[in-house]
Formats: sequence, structure tokens, C-alpha cells
Amino acid sequence: MKRQIQYLVAIVIGLFLTACSDLLEEKTYTFIAGEDLVDNNNYDQLVAGAFNSLNYGFEWGNYHTVVNFDCDYQSGPAWAFGTIGAGNFYEHGSVINFYNYYYITIHRANYHKSLIAQMDIDEKVKANAMGELAFLKAWSYFNLVQFFGDLCLYKESIAEGADLYKPRSPIKEVYEHIIEELKFAEEAMYSTQDPEFEIGHVSRGAAKALLAKVYATIGSASMASGNVSVMGGPGHFYNENGAKQFIPVPQKLTFQKTQVAGYEEFNSTEYYKLAMDKAMEVIQSNDFMLYPSQEELWSVESRNRGEFIFTLQTTPGSSETSNYVATDYAGYYKETGLMSSGYYVQRDHWYQLFEENDGRVKWGVIHRVPVATNSSGDLVYSYYPAKDSVKVRLGLDGYDPSDILYYSAHLYGSKLKKFRQITVPLDGQRTDFNFPFMRYAEVLLLYAEAANEVNGGPTAEAIAQVEKLNTRNNSTLAGEIAKTRPWTQESFRSYILEERVKEFAAEGIRKFDLLRWGIYLQTMNAIDVDEKDVIKRRQKRHLLLPLPANEINTNPFIETNNPGW
Repeated sequence: MKRQIQYLVAIVIGLFLTACSDLLEEKTYTFIAGEDLVDNNNYDQLVAGAFNSLNYGFEWGNYHTVVNFDCDYQSGPAWAFGTIGAGNFYEHGSVINFYNYYYITIHRANYHKSLIAQMDIDEKVKANAMGELAFLKAWSYFNLVQFFGDLCLYKESIAEGADLYKPRSPIKEVYEHIIEELKFAEEAMYSTQDPEFEIGHVSRGAAKALLAKVYATIGSASMASGNVSVMGGPGHFYNENGAKQFIPVPQKLTFQKTQVAGYEEFNSTEYYKLAMDKAMEVIQSNDFMLYPSQEELWSVESRNRGEFIFTLQTTPGSSETSNYVATDYAGYYKETGLMSSGYYVQRDHWYQLFEENDGRVKWGVIHRVPVATNSSGDLVYSYYPAKDSVKVRLGLDGYDPSDILYYSAHLYGSKLKKFRQITVPLDGQRTDFNFPFMRYAEVLLLYAEAANEVNGGPTAEAIAQVEKLNTRNNSTLAGEIAKTRPWTQESFRSYILEERVKEFAAEGIRKFDLLRWGIYLQTMNAIDVDEKDVIKRRQKRHLLLPLPANEINTNPFIETNNPGW
């Protein structure tokens, strides 16, 4: 990482600096000194150039494999999940890139912010640009601190005179700086309702939403004790004849949470109160809105609007700013009509969490996949899930009696339609999928989670916010559930956690949730090995990712890696 920073600091700002209303109309600058950018007031290019580094983690799939593969509900073939998905993190290219690319982003945010501060431009424009960079830096450190723990904290860039080598700062200090940057950003940036706001950029509401998430993360991680329930356990067993038998219904498992190491000095209730209040600020601002259905949420027309608070910005046709996410998660159709790829699926236990008519599975899951042709040349479809066999025999809900059930690793699981929110053909090449980092739905659930913890149980307002999602998704209202099963603090806490995994499947949130709640080891070890033979058992060392070996070898202030690595 440090060698890369040294290269960047050689007053060269030529790595895909870009500028346009959607942040990514590429214009490359080679060997342009910082003072020249200041003299020319190129603030927009500096902002775009910093945000563009988020694409590095998607160029070959590094980001989504790190945040998605190592959790309870994601699975696929062993060739894909045998490393990160099986807990083999050390010196894995994706883990190294995750670490390095976020530090490159931090460097750019620091350095570009310092350049913009020197520009002779409108103060409101300057503040917004600097606020966007402060947000980006906070986002980068927030991802890193949850996965790596103590971090080298760069409040200024190397170009401004900061020491190249730094000791690791405690988690608490890292969070204090994240919060400082976000408080600046929420005051400095435009609202989505301001006429100056440009689609594709982050906003004041994004800073508030991320603050709410940071506060709630601290609140849950620092909570010393408490029970949390998940639906999980093993997905299969072997009968007396040695044949694999699938367990279609997950068990309710209740775990005693542990306080996350490094969060001992935080006051859980205090930070949950901050999360509750900040989430309500976002709700009352009317800067964002829920789409009325999953289908409308994931339509191309909805990109960067309404519910999408912060997403990756992409450019179709560019190898640097497009990705394979759509292909990897939803598959693509060959000229023959057969589907290929789409190997990364949600396990059947995830699917079984839903009511039958919930839009997140009724519309959101691909139920028929063309996998072969018969002797007549007609397509043969595999159907999912197995419990729909009656509908298949009767030819209901789009099924055909000729459909076949396959239990292979990438067919018996949920391929998600959300990943088809693209403007280019789904043909196996890179697409312009804007990976969703934060959506407004999360703000509603963060408010409900925080209100439950602050008040010792769900308030009427907390239930009302969740019911907005219930209504959108066509699931039973939280208030209706309470009529037969009154909510307690523990049951509502577990309900919100489950709603999060249903709503944000494969959006890079589940592992963070298991870690911050202190139930990662218990949840994964309850599975042991999933039904696709992916190893889920974990040890204490898996609570943090290992620092790259190069970081240990070159930084004189770091003598050891994270525990167990």
C-alpha cells in the first residue's frame, strides 16, 4: 500500500481523473501537478478522480467477494468459495486489494480535498466538493475498521507532509475521525433537493445516513451482552446409506452475543440514541423515498434516484469503470437461449425466510433457468425452489410440467434479479451495474433497530417505519405480527436483523451485521459445512481479516498481524 501511495504522491494525478454530472465521463490527465489543478480550479475532476478509485475493487470482482462470500447465506461452487468463502483469507488477492484500494481512496480524498481548499471558487461549491471527499474518506475507513480493526490513520495525505509510516490507531480513534469527517460532510454538501445537486454524487443526506449506520454499528458492537436469534443451522445431513439429505427449513438458533474487541470504551445506549436521532433526521428530510415495489426499485429508470443513497458509478464499455457483478450473480443468456454463469447464489435457507408472496422472492428471484436442450431442440428449464413442485406439475405461475429440479451448486439457490439493473446487454461481458452501497430502506431499519435498543423494546414509531418496507414488499405488517406474538426487545432485534438479510441480500451487508452483533462465529459454526460443501466453520482469528504481508514487512511500527494470522 505504501509503495502505491509513494507513487501517487509524486505530484502525479493521472490515474483516471474524471469529471461529469454522473461522475464518470472519463477524461485522463497525465503528469498534471497539483498546483496546475488548483490554478485551473479543476475541483470537479479531483472529486471524480477520488471516487473513481472505488471501481478498482470491482475491476475483477475483489470487493463483492470480500463482503459477500464469507457469510451464512451466500454460497456457490467450491471452486469459487474455496478461498474467502471457506475462511482462507491470508494473502488472498481480493483481501489485499480491498485493503490497498481503500487506502488509495483515502489518500486521494485527503490530497484532493487539500487542493480544492486552495481554489478560488464559489464557497458553496468548494464546501460541497470538500464534503464529498470527506464522505468518501469516512466510507473508506468505515469499511476498513470493521474488517481489519486498528488502522494506520491518515488525517492528512503524504503529499501534505504526513508521515509515510504510522503506527496503528485504536478502533475508537478511527471512529472518532470517521464521525468528524461525516459531521463536516453533512454540513458542507448539497441536499438532493438543492438545485445544484448532481445525480450520481453523494449528498448531505448520504452523510447523515452513513452517520446513523456508524452510530448503530458502534452501538451493537459495544453492547456487552444480549440474545440474538437467527434462522440457520446445517443445510444437509447424510442418511444411513451415505446419501446427502437436504434440510429445507432452517432452525431458530439463539445466541448470546459477545462484545466486539476494540469497542469496550463506547457506551452502547449513547450511540444507539445518536443513531436513532440521525436516522430520523434523514427520514424527516424527505431527501429519499421508497419505491413501491421491488420491480420498480430495481428498474433501470430508478438508478441513482429515490432509494439509492450511495452507489458505485459505472460507465458501460469501460474496462476500468464497469464490472462482472450482473453476470456473476444473475447469469447471462447465450445465443442458444441457455443461461451461463450466475454461480453466486443465496442458499435455500435464505429463501425459506420469506412468505410466499413477498416481492423479494416472488419477483426478486429467478425461478426458471434454461440449462439444456432436448432431442427436439427445445429448451429444458431447471426450476427453483423444490417446494414449488406442485406448481410445476400443474403449470402454474410460469412453470411448465417439463421443468426439472437440479441440486447443483449454482442452480439450487436464489439468483437475484436486482443484479440486472443495467443498461447494456446481459451477454457475459462487463456491464454498468451500480453496486448499491447504501439504500434508504436501510435508514428505516437502522431507526427501528436503534429505537428498540434505546427504549427496551420497539416503539410505535419504530414499527411504523418497518411497516413501510412490509407494505412495499407485500409481507405481513410488523404490527400485525405483534397481535399474536407481542414484540420484546430481543425478538424485535432479531426480526430487524432478519429483515436486513432479506432486504439487502448480496449487497455486502450481512457479514458486517454478523460481526457487529458479535454472533459471526456462532452463526457460521452452526452451519459447519453447507449443502454445497462450502466450509463455513470459523475460528477466532476469522473475526478480523489479516493485514497484507507487505504492510507488516515495510512498516516499522507494525510488528505483528491481526490475532491468529
